[in-house]
Amino acid sequence: MGQLDRVTVPPPDETATRAAREAGLGVYLRGFRARHATDEPTPRRRPLGPYLVLLLAGAALVVPALATRLVGPGLGVPLLLLPFGALGWFLWRSFPAPAVTLRPGEYVYLYERGLVCPGENGTARAVPWRSVTAMHQDVTRTYVNGGYTGTHYAYRLRTGGRHGVTVGGFLDEETVPRPSDPQIRELAQIVLDETVRRALAPAVTALEDGERVEFGDVALHAEGIRLPSGTAPWERVRRFEWRGDGLVVVRTAGSGRWAREAREIPDFPVFWALVKELFPHAREFRR
Repeated sequence: MGQLDRVTVPPPDETATRAAREAGLGVYLRGFRARHATDEPTPRRRPLGPYLVLLLAGAALVVPALATRLVGPGLGVPLLLLPFGALGWFLWRSFPAPAVTLRPGEYVYLYERGLVCPGENGTARAVPWRSVTAMHQDVTRTYVNGGYTGTHYAYRLRTGGRHGVTVGGFLDEETVPRPSDPQIRELAQIVLDETVRRALAPAVTALEDGERVEFGDVALHAEGIRLPSGTAPWERVRRFEWRGDGLVVVRTAGSGRWAREAREIPDFPVFWALVKELFPHAREFRR
C-alpha cells in the first residue's frame, strides 16, 4: 500500500479547481503522472527559519563553555543539550523522509478543455486548449553502450509569444509498466490529438484557398514548398524524409537541401499530415 500511495496523483485542490473554473476548462477528467515546467519559473525563496535556528545554536555553544568555566561541568554539560538539540532538528528538517505523494511538478490535471499544472507554494496554471498557438514535440530514444535505456517525451505548448508550458516524462517502453511509471504516453496522445483538432482543419482550408501554411522557416503550398533557400514546386522535390533520429530532410532538384529536427517544427503532426497528402512519396523511418 505504501508503494501505491507513493505514486498516487492527488485530486485537484481548491487552487487548481479555481484556476480551471476561471479559465473555463469544464469538467475534471483525470490526473496524469507527468512532469511539467513553465517558461517563466517563479523564483523560490528559501526559508530563513532553519538557518536562523542553526545560527542561534552555534551562538548557544558559548553559554555551556562559559558555564563550564565558571561553575563546572555539572551545569555546562546539560546546557549542551540546547545547541545540539537545535542542530539535530535542523538536520532532520534538511533531510526529510521520502515523500509518499508526488510533488506538484510531477503531475498534470486533465479537464474537458485544457490542462492544469499545479505549482509550488499553492499555485496552479491553467492551459486552455484554445489558448495554445503552437506545439513542439520532442521524443528522444536514449541508448547507453548500444543498449536502449528509455524514451524522453516533451511537449511544449506555446500560449502566445514565448510563453508556454512543457509537459513530459521518461519511460522505458520495453519493460512491463509498473505502478511508478509515468503516464506520459497517454497524455502525449491527448496533446497530439488536440493539436490536430486545433490546427489541421484551418491548414487544409488555407491550402484549398491557395494560401501558404507556415511551420517556422518552412511553408507548405498546394503547388510546392517554400524553403529558406527558395520555393520549389512539388515536381522538383526529390526526397522528403522524417528520419529515425528525429531529423526532417528535404532535397530538391539540384543542390537544394533543408533539414530541421522535428522538435523545431511547430505543430509537427499537422505538418507531417499535410506533407503526406501533398507529397505521397514522403518516407518515415522509425527506430
